Amino acid sequence: MLDIAGESSDRLQREVERFLYNEAELLDTWQLTAWLELITKDIDYRMPVRTTRYDKQAGDIFSGRAYHMIEDYGSLAARIARLGSVNAWSESPHSRVRRHVSTVRVSEKGGEVHAKSNLLFFWARDALEVLISAERQDVLRMVDGRLWLAKRTVLLDHTTLPVPNLSFVL
Repeated sequence: MLDIAGESSDRLQREVERFLYNEAELLDTWQLTAWLELITKDIDYRMPVRTTRYDKQAGDIFSGRAYHMIEDYGSLAARIARLGSVNAWSESPHSRVRRHVSTVRVSEKGGEVHAKSNLLFFWARDALEVLISAERQDVLRMVDGRLWLAKRTVLLDHTTLPVPNLSFVL
């Protein structure tokens, strides 16, 4: 028998998983404007570069100075507007994409929900097919009974991205 806290944490776990699966579906089906409605205005979205050397002193394998992406709400909105325009040659027609979200771990800290998840991302264009593997570290906020993405850090398993452009969101 679960105690009250167990039921509450199970409910939160399911709610976060539903949020992440819904988000993946919106992105996979190129409903980017709908995806933008899931994020906070103060979003901090980062994808640091994985280093090829381990810094024993800092304990880091990701750069604190180099990023594949560092975005805020304005830059994400501009990216989505461009991808929806006739000038988005890199995505005309859209790449075939699929996000596989797994191993979702949820905790609450300071009134926010912290979620880690594994991501396997399939990308295909013409004859090129690529798999990208990563861990996502998210901060979600509950506002008016709804979860919002407030922060995302994407930790790639790759040191270099094996795709010709970054016209997608992980």
